Amino acid sequence: MSLSDRSYSNNYEKPPNYYVESPSKSYENYESYYEDHEYFKRDADPFAEEMRRSGLIQFRKRDAESFNKRDAETFNERDDGYLRKRDADSLRKRDANTSNKRDANTSNKRDANTSNKRVADSSNKRDVDSSLKKRGLFKRDTTTNTSTTETTTTTQSAAPKETVLTLQEQLLEFQKIITNPPEVKLGPDGWPDKSIYDPANDSLYWWRNDPVLNQHHEHWHIVMISAIVNGTRKDREGENFIYMHRHMLARYDAERLGVGLEVVEPLVDYYTPIPEAFYPPPFLLQDFGGTKVPFPARPPNQTFHDIIQVSGGQVVLYSVEFLTHTFDELEKWIDGITDTDHPIALALKDEEATTLGSEIELILHNIGHAMLGYIMHPYSIGYAPSVLVGARAGTRDPLFWRWHRQIDNIYKKWQDALGHADFHHDAPNVTIKPNDIFMAFTDVLLEVDPDGRKDNWLGFANKMFGGDNFDRDLSNSTFITNELHTKMKNRILVWREDNYDHENITYLYPRDWQYFIRVRNDKNETVAITLRIFIVPEELADSRVHWIELDKFKRFLKPYEKAVIVRECDKAVDIRKPAQKTEEQMDSTQITNVTRTQTQGHDEGEIAEMLFCDCGWPYNLIIPRGRKEGLNFKLIVFITDGTDDLVPTYDDCGSTLLCGAHYWKDKIPDVRPLGYPFDRPFKNNSYKQTFEGLNNAAIRDFTIVWTDTDFREV
Repeated sequence: MSLSDRSYSNNYEKPPNYYVESPSKSYENYESYYEDHEYFKRDADPFAEEMRRSGLIQFRKRDAESFNKRDAETFNERDDGYLRKRDADSLRKRDANTSNKRDANTSNKRDANTSNKRVADSSNKRDVDSSLKKRGLFKRDTTTNTSTTETTTTTQSAAPKETVLTLQEQLLEFQKIITNPPEVKLGPDGWPDKSIYDPANDSLYWWRNDPVLNQHHEHWHIVMISAIVNGTRKDREGENFIYMHRHMLARYDAERLGVGLEVVEPLVDYYTPIPEAFYPPPFLLQDFGGTKVPFPARPPNQTFHDIIQVSGGQVVLYSVEFLTHTFDELEKWIDGITDTDHPIALALKDEEATTLGSEIELILHNIGHAMLGYIMHPYSIGYAPSVLVGARAGTRDPLFWRWHRQIDNIYKKWQDALGHADFHHDAPNVTIKPNDIFMAFTDVLLEVDPDGRKDNWLGFANKMFGGDNFDRDLSNSTFITNELHTKMKNRILVWREDNYDHENITYLYPRDWQYFIRVRNDKNETVAITLRIFIVPEELADSRVHWIELDKFKRFLKPYEKAVIVRECDKAVDIRKPAQKTEEQMDSTQITNVTRTQTQGHDEGEIAEMLFCDCGWPYNLIIPRGRKEGLNFKLIVFITDGTDDLVPTYDDCGSTLLCGAHYWKDKIPDVRPLGYPFDRPFKNNSYKQTFEGLNNAAIRDFTIVWTDTDFREV
């Protein structure tokens, strides 16, 4: 059932349908259609304005009181984190059928002839004529009085006489129509009464508020910004957007299982009240109007509303109806239905991943974030947004995860439509078995062989697992573990991005380990292989989106070689490298005034390259916490042809798994779909049936134990 087919809440009247107009040009395929639109030609990242506010990209501050002073080249310097550069020419093109004369007495009625139904496609940056207008996004004709620089709006209404409203008059109308509820009452310490919310009782507060997790998310949106630099976009940005956020969702769900919670539920629709409240840490600040202010709290049971903002000297409206329509049209497109918004059918090929990912990100995702970010004050003029507007702190809010689960489900529907893969015809001639995968704690190995690190444990590995021992079952060896361990630690966090407040925080820390993997080359020739390592909570093993990619790396095997491959966990391709193991290292990726100074005068591409090495999953969260009694997991080593994959043997900084290529014009170092082999549905919804009988795949069980033992850190 589409969202638009579902029932509306009693206090919300469904607006009329505004979606009109057909494309004036025919296209042979979807590539030519999208290449012809500004959608893929413009700077269109959802979080670039926040980067500007943080000083990473310089811009002129624009006070809310001076929106009528128009700049011919740069608009929308709003603090909402989503409004980007617009082309001045395209903003002058307005739809002639719009009207802004709305009667305050009929505030809940949507009239089909009013231009108050203008939806702010604020970060998508499609050309107004070719893309926004065809989606029903209407713009008023605006004229400027050069003597007073006062922006006015000319409209056509049912009456023959034109009505001219100033920006201030328009805002006054909307202020009567869209009212803000009372703000959340907070105590002197910045928290609500503990009977309402106590972070000590929030079982996953420590995880969502992990500072290094939030730094990773902030850096990702800088490094993988959806922008064009020197005529080029970052390779596979739309696909990477989906995959990185899916990776985060899988991590979060694993933690939820550990504390006895169900996996994240997607939002039901855009009309049902949202029960989750959010009270941000009081030390967390944002720059609003040149002043550092706290992020606002969100009380429970809020509902999506049309929200009002100003962009480029215009009043604009984010519409619940348009958000619903956008969701529905994406699902129909995946179902093979074409319309004015998607006139070219999807071919259901892997190559469409970035096209679809970008379409989801730049329209539905961005507008939804803006609407959720102002859900507590839909008349947003003069109000600071919540953490959901921008990349720096959004992961702290439980609603972030529900929103992204809905976003991911759309993409999953497309992947499901591709059909399951047949890996029997896609494998190198190698053999690996479940009892060929070993793990050992690094601190234990250092006791067994103090010099083992000198050659990265290769000598130890060949002695213990190679030669005559290659085919032996060594799983009961004293230095081998079938468990991975984590512990909780405490430290003082200095909020260097804010006012240098000090906070006592609790954070997760893993016990470092090594992999020893035996692989046999079944051919009389040298082969290149890629080893891909994933884990999943046992109870979620049949859900492919919950398999967490930990690592992938390349090795070369000699003819008929029985190889023992060693891999250190702190070299994993998903984490930021060098691994952040100490408190000082964890804090080194905060974006401070020093970072802002270093990036001044650079464009988005240069900044992305400069900060790439700070992008990647936190080492301290490399595995889920598990449980005191242990949480059961599956681990798979899936081997693919390294000749085709072009995966590097090792990346020495950042994370090429989650953050793409280091340099702007480089390709992602993996030709296969991100998340392979979990990018397509399982055969009969069963991971066992999907991978059984494959010589190049092996699955083993292990347990993650949250221990009170203060293990040695290495």
